[in-house]
Amino acid sequence: MEKLIEMVKAKVEDFFRKDASGHSVDHLERTLRYALYLQSKEGGDRDVIAVSAYIHDIHRILGNERHTYVSPKESLPVVSEFIKDLPLSDAQKEHILFAIEHHEDYASGKNGEKATDIESLILQDADNLDAIGAVGLVRTLEYAFSKKRPVYEKSIPLYRNEYEESTEDASTIHHIHNKLLRLGEFMNTKTARQLAKKKTKFLKEFTEMYISEVNGIFD
Repeated sequence: MEKLIEMVKAKVEDFFRKDASGHSVDHLERTLRYALYLQSKEGGDRDVIAVSAYIHDIHRILGNERHTYVSPKESLPVVSEFIKDLPLSDAQKEHILFAIEHHEDYASGKNGEKATDIESLILQDADNLDAIGAVGLVRTLEYAFSKKRPVYEKSIPLYRNEYEESTEDASTIHHIHNKLLRLGEFMNTKTARQLAKKKTKFLKEFTEMYISEVNGIFD
């Protein structure tokens, strides 16, 4: 396992080093740790889960370079190049591509296909766990600064019925409210749901305090 991860790191480290949007190598390594912890509790192919976790955000870097949203599916040709020489079976490589393609489909299946295999579900959970809590908040602020997104737009209602990755939120507080506070609802595994509770509580309290202070409500 360690040798496989070292091979993956050598391939992607430079690719992700230029990121300033919260999808850096640090995020990949945290997602890997979450994924392997979840695998130890929930099962699944450890190699597929590890590699998927480490390279799941290639589409984010491509989006930064192209200055437009790039879906996970659109990144698969690049992902294929990264994994083609890894000591994995063809079936494992196909599984990695599938997991990465569907790692953002946690709320509902897209293109008529929803992942149900434990490897894909763990990747979704691991990625989402790193998006909430204290680290998730810092990542959200990093992304907002990189995109020059405002912290809060009071004139725009907070709630949106369905979150869409390709649509930018009006502000950081909108993003936390519309997406991050809902991620706990979409966790697939029992282990991830347990981990998400404390993280979601922290984000909820931060958001409520920020809005109160901005609006001059101090009681």
